Amino acid sequence: MKRDWDVIREILIIVEEMDAGNYLRLSSFPSERGQEISYHMDLLMEAGLVSGKMAKTLGRRPHDFRALRLTWNGHEFLDGIRNDTIWQKTKSSFISKGISMTFDLVKSVAADLASTYLKATMSG
Repeated sequence: MKRDWDVIREILIIVEEMDAGNYLRLSSFPSERGQEISYHMDLLMEAGLVSGKMAKTLGRRPHDFRALRLTWNGHEFLDGIRNDTIWQKTKSSFISKGISMTFDLVKSVAADLASTYLKATMSG
């Protein structure tokens, strides 16, 4: 399965919006998205952006999980890509140049776009 940055962003936003003491599980999502969500949550935990536990099982079924909260790095990353305008511009800058979206490049491009956007709004 390919990494889908829109799904990553969606999950990060959902985890951030959870009330303290609650957790997110695979059953919180439509069953037809099980594989996609489970795969991406595993990536987010592996990258250290979400704190939680994956229930690893053998077979083709999606892995269940308990996502507790975003980590510091998860908050930092989401803060860089939360704004819809910045996110769309970040994605289109990769697409227009035919460059693969890597974690470090996404962070860097989003930060540059946010900085440019902020400067433009402050001077105008």
